[in-house]
Amino acid sequence: MASSTKQMLSPDVDINVIEDLVANVPDSPDTFTRLAESNKLAASSCHIGDILIPSNECARLTLDTMGKSETASISSSLFEHVEENGRTYHKYKEGKYTLPNDEFEQNRLDLQHELCKMSLHGKLHLAPLKPENLKYALDFGTGTGIWAIELAETYPDCKVIGSDLSPIQPEFIPSNCSFEIDDMDDDWIYPQPFSYIHGRLLVFCFTDAMSIFRKTFDALEPGGWFEMQDTCAPLGSIDGTLEGTPLLETYNLIAKTFLEKRGVDVTVASRFKTMMEDVGFVDVKEVKIEWPIGTWAKSSYHKRIGAWYQRDLKMATEGIMMGLFTRMLGWKKEEVDELLVKVLADMDDKNIHSYQPFYVVYGRKPEAAL
Repeated sequence: MASSTKQMLSPDVDINVIEDLVANVPDSPDTFTRLAESNKLAASSCHIGDILIPSNECARLTLDTMGKSETASISSSLFEHVEENGRTYHKYKEGKYTLPNDEFEQNRLDLQHELCKMSLHGKLHLAPLKPENLKYALDFGTGTGIWAIELAETYPDCKVIGSDLSPIQPEFIPSNCSFEIDDMDDDWIYPQPFSYIHGRLLVFCFTDAMSIFRKTFDALEPGGWFEMQDTCAPLGSIDGTLEGTPLLETYNLIAKTFLEKRGVDVTVASRFKTMMEDVGFVDVKEVKIEWPIGTWAKSSYHKRIGAWYQRDLKMATEGIMMGLFTRMLGWKKEEVDELLVKVLADMDDKNIHSYQPFYVVYGRKPEAAL
């Protein structure tokens, strides 16, 4: 078993490096507290026409790109939420994103941020960025904005923009960081090209990943870098112990019955490398890491990642199941809760050796773009 685990779960990871870099990170996600004290909307404001919008840099919605009545209609929904079964979801372009956007979900996203950094030896990115060449960076699907904020702190001479459907970013941010309410599927209209574009854990958002990759290619300056970090279905196990469990069956149901009907391909991350190359990126690299679900793995690296991913997945599963099962299957909350108990029990079972593949893929736009 030990040899199988070592073979399956990223055997080339330098355990000493990861232990040094995450020494100050709690061993257990139970002790994790959000780095930002509050996730309130910014107190500052700006105008779109005659509409006063409270946000850090104002949504990227202007009278140059839409009529005044449309502006008023959209601006009124930007900061509203939809409540279902005790959870809140984004109002702007309602239903486009599967997961909630409430405080519980924001905590999960920040926990997930630490998990990703832990997986990458404490790094925010793997693309070989040079500070002197980094002028503008975009983080689409930014969530709470924690990655964009840390990138802005790491590269103070770079202007960092984070975009998302939900205005849930914190009030206090670096002066070189700003946030927008935006849909990545819409046209990308920016006044300047980017040196670096980043997207992370957006698999539930993609209905046409190739279109996003083309927009990214066009929005980059020659020599600019694009990086994607995402999980990939299906869940795996090193020894078949996942087969027939409520955990696997439920996630297969979610993938096949719900997400595929919405045009979401939960396996797309495994093709990111080929897709980037097809769009025209060069020097494309792929790194694959397995995230254990729980602490069953042998190495200290995977055991720690497993503890954090188990908590992340537990927190996400409730929101995913409650939203999809009640909306699309007509289940009652009590019925979802009953199945949820079984799924969470599988995540706790150390005899089930399950994991989720996590891909990091990055590539460069040629100096002489094709």
